Amino acid sequence: MRQAQDSDLAAIDIIIENARIYLKQQGINQWQLGYPNQETILNDLKQKHGYVLIVDKHVAGYVAVITGEDPVYTKIESGQWLNQSTNYVAIHRFALSHTYRGQKLAQRFVTAILTYFFDKDVVDFRIDTHPENMPMQAVIKGNGFVKRGIVYIDEGHAKHVRWAYQLSLK
Repeated sequence: MRQAQDSDLAAIDIIIENARIYLKQQGINQWQLGYPNQETILNDLKQKHGYVLIVDKHVAGYVAVITGEDPVYTKIESGQWLNQSTNYVAIHRFALSHTYRGQKLAQRFVTAILTYFFDKDVVDFRIDTHPENMPMQAVIKGNGFVKRGIVYIDEGHAKHVRWAYQLSLK
């Protein structure tokens, strides 16, 4: 895993688009309204939030990792966070290349994220996903995250329900 670079943009765009198609094929109404798009990814890169998973010198995955308070997680319903800390890492826009599907790389990618930021003294991690995105829920739970409640995200000019998870490593 490494910080994403501008030269990774084409590969990231393909990964996001293929993830969008995969979600649609699974009947999951996530990422179907134009989010995330190239503007979103360019902003991630500009803000130094983008990271890529590299396999055999190819970009195999993409994620946006935001350190510090994330407005998406300010308000939580039907539950609560384990703490009120604003010193956490939020994991967004997690996607893997369809070329590597079925190789358990999603689990490894999340583990790499956790390890990288734990080494930077981060012990609180948050992530969310669509209620019907069972594959992502399996990855999240498989890495020790626990469902904490519901958050809402803006996707295509509307608020959408997402299940919110948290992992505390302290």
